[in-house]
Amino acid sequence: MKFSYVRIKTLNTILNSKITIRPATLDDVAPMTAVSYKTIREKYPPIIGAETVEGYIASGAVPTYYTERNDHLFIAELDDEIVGAVALMDHEIHLMMVTLDHHRKGIGQALLEHGEARLFAGYDRIELESFRDNAQAVNFYKKHGWSPVSEYPMPDAGIPMVRMEKRRP
Repeated sequence: MKFSYVRIKTLNTILNSKITIRPATLDDVAPMTAVSYKTIREKYPPIIGAETVEGYIASGAVPTYYTERNDHLFIAELDDEIVGAVALMDHEIHLMMVTLDHHRKGIGQALLEHGEARLFAGYDRIELESFRDNAQAVNFYKKHGWSPVSEYPMPDAGIPMVRMEKRRP
C-alpha cells in the first residue's frame, strides 16, 4: 500500500496528538451545534435529502438536543479542538458524531469504545441506530462488532433506519 507524504504526516500528527474525551458542559452546546450543522450539511443530503437536512437544521432540534441531553453527552477533543461527541442514554448510544475533517483518525473508535465501556458497566446488551443508507457508519459499527437486528422507517419522516446491537464480550 502506498502512502503519500501528506497522509503519513497527517497520520503522525494524529498519533502524536492526544484525544481527550470528557463530560460535556453547557459551554459545549454552541460549538457542538456548529460541528453538527457542518457535518449534517456535508454528509447527509445524499442519505436523507437536502430538504430534510435544511428542515431539521431550521427546526432548532440540534441545539435543543445538546442542551437537554448535556448530562448524557461526552465530548472528544484533539489538541483542545472539539472534534466529536457521543451521547449515551439508558442502554443506547443515542448519538455519535465526528467532524468530517477528522474521520478515519481514530476519534470515532475512541468515542465508540468510551460509550461501550460506560454502557457495558450496566448492561449486557447495548444498542444504537443509524440511517440505513449511511454505509460508512453502518460498516464502521459492523467492523467494531455491532450486528444489525432490525430495519424500519423513521417515524414521521420515513427515512430507512437500522437498529444495531452489541453484546458484552
